[in-house]
Amino acid sequence: MLADEVVTVNGERSRFFGADAANVYLRNNLRMDFYFKLINDDAAADDTFNRQSAEVQALYRGYVAGVNRFLRERGLANLPAECRNAAWVRPITVRDMMRLVRRLSVEASGMQFIDAMFAAQPPAATMAAARVRPAAAVARTAERILAAEAGPLSKAHWDELRNATGSNALALGSEATDSGRGLLLGNPHFPWLGILRFYQMHLTIPGRMDVMGAALGGSTAINIGFTREFAWSHTVNTSAHFTLFLLSLDPADPTRYMYDGQSRPMTQRALTVHVRQSDGTVVPFTRTYHASHHGPIVVIPGQLPWDRTMAFAIRDANLENWRLVEHFYRVNRARNLDEFRSELERVLGIPWVNTIAVDRAGQTYYANVTVVPNVPAAKEAACVPAPMRPLIAARGLFVLAGSTSACEWTVDPAAPQPGIFAARDLPTMVRRDFVHNANESSWLTHPAAPMTGFPSIVSRDGYEQNGRTRIGLAQAMARLAGTDGRPGNRFNLDNLREIALSNRVYYADVALADAVAAMCAGSLSHTVDGQPVDLTRACEVLARWDRRAELSSVGVPLFEAFWNRARSIPGLWATPFSAADPVHTPRGVVSGNATVTAALRDALARAQLELAAAGIPFDRPWSEIQFAAKNIPIPVHGADGTLGTYNAIRSVPIGARLPGARAVVHGTSYLQAVTWDEAGPRAYAFLTYSNASDAASLNFADQTVRFWTKDWIRLPFTEDQIRADPAYSVTSIFE
Repeated sequence: MLADEVVTVNGERSRFFGADAANVYLRNNLRMDFYFKLINDDAAADDTFNRQSAEVQALYRGYVAGVNRFLRERGLANLPAECRNAAWVRPITVRDMMRLVRRLSVEASGMQFIDAMFAAQPPAATMAAARVRPAAAVARTAERILAAEAGPLSKAHWDELRNATGSNALALGSEATDSGRGLLLGNPHFPWLGILRFYQMHLTIPGRMDVMGAALGGSTAINIGFTREFAWSHTVNTSAHFTLFLLSLDPADPTRYMYDGQSRPMTQRALTVHVRQSDGTVVPFTRTYHASHHGPIVVIPGQLPWDRTMAFAIRDANLENWRLVEHFYRVNRARNLDEFRSELERVLGIPWVNTIAVDRAGQTYYANVTVVPNVPAAKEAACVPAPMRPLIAARGLFVLAGSTSACEWTVDPAAPQPGIFAARDLPTMVRRDFVHNANESSWLTHPAAPMTGFPSIVSRDGYEQNGRTRIGLAQAMARLAGTDGRPGNRFNLDNLREIALSNRVYYADVALADAVAAMCAGSLSHTVDGQPVDLTRACEVLARWDRRAELSSVGVPLFEAFWNRARSIPGLWATPFSAADPVHTPRGVVSGNATVTAALRDALARAQLELAAAGIPFDRPWSEIQFAAKNIPIPVHGADGTLGTYNAIRSVPIGARLPGARAVVHGTSYLQAVTWDEAGPRAYAFLTYSNASDAASLNFADQTVRFWTKDWIRLPFTEDQIRADPAYSVTSIFE
């Protein structure tokens, strides 16, 4: 995994794997290679390393030494089958690791525009200048972006990104727990493959650090975890971490743009990628990238043009953020939650996630303290061209006028990098009951104390929330009100773990009964594109389904395929969304509306046809359909987060290997529930895909089996707990 990503961040995938292939995240090799050649040259990697503290530099030198010692001692001939004797596996360097740090920083920003940067080539010299007025051309561009159904500017794309690398987190304080001590649920939803895969570790430097949890591949510090005094988790946030700049081009030359009334040339940078051919030879391939002083030019055919009148450039705040690893090292060493908070807000190195934390004494903390372009509300009003303003609410996309210095990002001396907000201006909250986030803005961190008034680029309010946010808040509020059917009205480890894996499907709870009543009455024959479809069995399955994604549940894939179509039906909801009641609205499906009913029936018929084409049996238990693709298939409960399932699990058809089945590709990954007693932390967890990625390892599927049976694993933390393990052993390593 690490060697593969080292190839990636050095822009060498085409050299070893060919230009047309893709990585595990389905990104094209050639286009990725050019992107990483652009952002990860030697100077950028070295600058990132030189800015780190001496302690962090030592951490990375030690990490590199450890990896390289492993390679020497194991030998390339004895590596796992995927990389045994591979030409692309080599000793690594500190420079490689800094390139990886930069890659992780831009996951939710610049990496979404790899194809758009590759596509950015000047318009042909013979192309005539556009005859429409510039304002009309900008308006037409905005309309095309709003109409887009796919790609890096579409709502579906950003929803998919937050779902693919999303999370839930709930921190419960002294007023919300049986014990009066803090309690944390951390539930990141990340890919089950590749460098975004978590691994578990416990880091101890006596007297200086004692922290346990999980980290992404290549990390030298815990990203999500706990100590003797506090615990924390993260969720992907909705803040923007880049802006586009609309360039007004010089009429005489489309590679020049106007800025403060003067014509400026775009910079040009010729990059070369070496590409493996079918006969094994390697040939160079050169492409020229253009940039304004804001950043690289981006082109998305049909959406973002580069013509004779306009072009778009991207400025990525996280390309200038060298502090990611410094942040995690500092918070790993924090002695208490106050120090954790102080370091987080001082370093301001988190690139794209919220932080949810709690301490032993029951103080909770929420922070959307991340790297965000400093575009205050007044600058947004003045600098976002009028046709582009609807993109903010619809896409979270900020397009600023690139022709004037007045629209550059504001520089605040209190921020650790020019052009981003300082921590004091970003959302934080401290409470004694609870804070919660499931990949929405800061607005409803606690519904009784909504967070409002922030610039749109930081946090929006007053909009419809996703299903995981609603079910998370609804479950927390019902528990504390004593109305959830369980004893008492406080949280403990037992009922928190039960809620985490209850596998309720929220949109089924609030919509399915009404939908079935509407679409399954009368004749159950429906025609789709001239093809008759009998809805009888589908209606029976949905009516009997328990509205959960348990292994015994029957109906999950049918509801998923149905709801993916039905949720966008105009006029669907009986009670539409209300900002005054955002946790409980929208709900109910409108009845007596012939248009809505016909659309529901069509959605169900198309869902049935989709599943039939994929060979997925919708009337079989979920345990026979969704699996972890280990040495033997292991059933996995949970369902896609877009259905409002807290235990968000996404799977795709396996195909010929196991017809009628789906393999999990991402979702619930490192799941932890943490509190404290007199002896220290009491932590239960799963690493759902297990800690080893090598299929020959004894630890390749051990935790996956435990997750299958919901058999939570008690993590040993204290020295006494560690030594009490029957398998306890000591290995000493000396250089």
